[in-house]
Amino acid sequence: MKLLFIRPFIHFTKSQRLGLFTLISLIVVLQAILWYQPLWYAPDALPKEAQIWLQDTSSERLVQAYKSYPIQPFNPNFITEYKAFRWGMSAASYQRLQAFRAQGKFVNSAREFQEITKVPDTILEKMAPYFKFPAWVNTFKKGNSRPFMFTQETPKKIVKKDINSATAEDLILVRGIGPVLSERILKYRTALGAFVAMAQLQEVYGLKEEVFDTLLEHFAVVHPPVLEKIKINEMTIKELGSFPYFRYPVSRNIVAYRSMNGPIRFEDLTNVKGISVEKIKIIALYLEF
Repeated sequence: MKLLFIRPFIHFTKSQRLGLFTLISLIVVLQAILWYQPLWYAPDALPKEAQIWLQDTSSERLVQAYKSYPIQPFNPNFITEYKAFRWGMSAASYQRLQAFRAQGKFVNSAREFQEITKVPDTILEKMAPYFKFPAWVNTFKKGNSRPFMFTQETPKKIVKKDINSATAEDLILVRGIGPVLSERILKYRTALGAFVAMAQLQEVYGLKEEVFDTLLEHFAVVHPPVLEKIKINEMTIKELGSFPYFRYPVSRNIVAYRSMNGPIRFEDLTNVKGISVEKIKIIALYLEF
């Protein structure tokens, strides 16, 4: 009864049996190829060095091979921290040498090297044969010339120019300032009448912070400029509006304030809408009350 139930599922046609037989045969052939591949496949031979390494991996053999590598002569003044470690120098010895070199000095002999670094005799005996000093050291020892002395060049003091007399050519010499930016600086200076503080240059459009810092190194308000004062209590809205800090509607607010409260004094500037509180001290230098 059960076999009759399963029979429809295991019954294959002739073409299906042929296809199944072909698939099984192909799998058997491929497995046989993979199984017997080592019989005719021979991988490329490893390099001689690799074969030796695989045959003998003992640490002793590898260390001896490293020690047999030729050591090149070197100037101990320029020894690296890693190289000092490989020679057996302590961190304290290396730091003493670096502190000595930071003074602009050089060791000129193995004895001086030991005096500075305090390395033991055993380490110095290994290192000294490989020390290589400049030719002038040996010449000086014979008394034929003076030794080379390292002198740190004192940086030249920059003489700052007056920003109010600077030309476009002067400004272009500053890194980061081109013809367009120099022209903006000069136009802004003309609109103000003169710069009373270097901080005003930060108000120039397109002037980056790092360029402003460079400007401070080369320029300053050397002499207090002679300004044509702005009569804040007499000028009209249009006349006040020509001043960069009093653009419309600030000039309108000034006229409105003084018409309602009388003449404006310095302490009244904070009450006028639109006037920058942070810049009041600079603005006041341009005004006549």
